[in-house]
Amino acid sequence: MELSQTDYNILAAIGSGRVESGTSVSHFVDYCDNVIGGDPRPLIKEGYIEGDRFVDGLTDKGKQALDEYLKSKDK
Repeated sequence: MELSQTDYNILAAIGSGRVESGTSVSHFVDYCDNVIGGDPRPLIKEGYIEGDRFVDGLTDKGKQALDEYLKSKDK
């Protein structure tokens, strides 16, 4: 899966703590739709975000993707 800017914004919302662990997935979907303009469900399905009924944070894959993105922005 190639990540878009919106996908990175969704990962950053979790990574920065704007969206806390324990947030329901349905609430997170609404938040992303209204605030970020994207849908986090593909990121959950592809293993970037830990979540079934509740968002449990970023997976190692999600953390790595976000770290690489942030490093590339700093260059």
